[in-house]
Amino acid sequence: MKRKEYDADVIIAGAGMGGLSAAAFLVNDGYRVLVLEKSHVAGGCSSSYYRKGYIFESGATTLIGFDQHQPLRLLEDKLGITIPKIPLIPSMTVHMGNKKIIRWQDRKMWIEEAVKHFGEPIEQKRFWELAFKVSDVVWKVSASNPFFPPAGVPDWLRLLNNNPLDVWVLPYVLESVRETAVSKGITNPEFFRFLDEQLMISAQSPSFDTPFLFGAPAITYTNYTNYYVPGGLIEMIKTITGFIKKNNGRVLTREGVTSIEKENDSYHVRTSAYKSYKAKALISNIPVWNMAEITSGKMLKYFHKESLRYERAWGAFTMGIVTDDVYPENLSLHHQLHFDHDIRIPGIESGSVFVSISDINDQKRAKTGERVLNVSTHAFPDFWFQLNGNYEIVKKNAEKKIVSHLRAKLPGFSGAEIKLLFSSTPVTWSNWVYRKKGRVGGIPQSMTRSLLDWTPNQTPFPGLFLCGDTVFPGQGIPGVTLSGFNVYLRAVKHLKNILNH
Repeated sequence: MKRKEYDADVIIAGAGMGGLSAAAFLVNDGYRVLVLEKSHVAGGCSSSYYRKGYIFESGATTLIGFDQHQPLRLLEDKLGITIPKIPLIPSMTVHMGNKKIIRWQDRKMWIEEAVKHFGEPIEQKRFWELAFKVSDVVWKVSASNPFFPPAGVPDWLRLLNNNPLDVWVLPYVLESVRETAVSKGITNPEFFRFLDEQLMISAQSPSFDTPFLFGAPAITYTNYTNYYVPGGLIEMIKTITGFIKKNNGRVLTREGVTSIEKENDSYHVRTSAYKSYKAKALISNIPVWNMAEITSGKMLKYFHKESLRYERAWGAFTMGIVTDDVYPENLSLHHQLHFDHDIRIPGIESGSVFVSISDINDQKRAKTGERVLNVSTHAFPDFWFQLNGNYEIVKKNAEKKIVSHLRAKLPGFSGAEIKLLFSSTPVTWSNWVYRKKGRVGGIPQSMTRSLLDWTPNQTPFPGLFLCGDTVFPGQGIPGVTLSGFNVYLRAVKHLKNILNH
């Protein structure tokens, strides 16, 4: 194969964190990579945006993944880069009724905090110590099994290399988080509600429907090192795109992939900029729901079938708010605010909102004396797409009730002057990050889905691979970064086979 006949060795469709991670690993190995992104800025749901003099995050979020065996540590170490970040202590504060629950990173301190608010000291200790052990194993095993789910006999044989002492965690794929808590003797219904809302942030599913194998890392993510990126997550994205460009890769924005065609042993893509490109391999960072719209023939049938398996997925109602800085000193930057039991907001399908606040010293996001808040909660996409003439009325009602909730629950906000406020619904998200029906956050965990029942990163079409939050290992910045590393290894294996012929 003459490499000059192709625009790249690999085309990557979509510049979310999964696609950018894969691109960075590939250029680090000397491959020619072309990243195509429909938006005007890279990063997708893991980025930031500028509005009226302020920088907002794409969603209310915290950042983990830099501890041992975790994907962003791998990214930094393998590429020799450092993502700008500062550690957060505490990781989060949960406001639940009259309780102010501090999610300490220190594991012993956290168990003491949980006992303080929910009682049952022996039972809580048993539950959380098990969660920590399972979570540590999951991170370790995930890092050492990049060809999972298995796509053939060689992948199955690789699984034999795992430490047999780790298999004790596997039965927890059949037991929910709630069932595990009950088995340890926990009975407090308020604790189950706490677990539900924590899991909705990280696993997109409540405790009765989240397998403990996946739920353990989800409920303990605050017990690993959490970080804040000064200037917003866009600074993380700039670090990675800068590395790609420095190593002769290309990242083209405002060039969304509009069609993918396989011709013989290569892939041709066309873009929204009316250009076409050719490569020997293609990695799609586009959600599986969108893939059926840009493929044809057998590929269309495959992605249509895959997307039908995952019709149940969340959208988000988000708000960007700027206020004067009236918050208590040393206020944590991340808060989960539970709604009171009697609060119902049309279009909002969650028992809480998650709030991220800009650091007091972050003058890139807001000038001195002001703070930027990102607010996020779950929403059913179909509800917002069917409102028609009532859309703006329902949206404004949700805004008003969430602001009222913030005034009641978030320390300092009751006395804050709101200088800027706007909201986004699944309709907004579909127009912004181009995800079908505005579905964000990946596919919810479920007890009905087996460990092997994930859309794999290797498709039936040689040279076509997938990454992002709709394929294994799922949602969150660490999850999609890991998917980027896993798919990079798949692509390298494919490229080595064809480039040597």
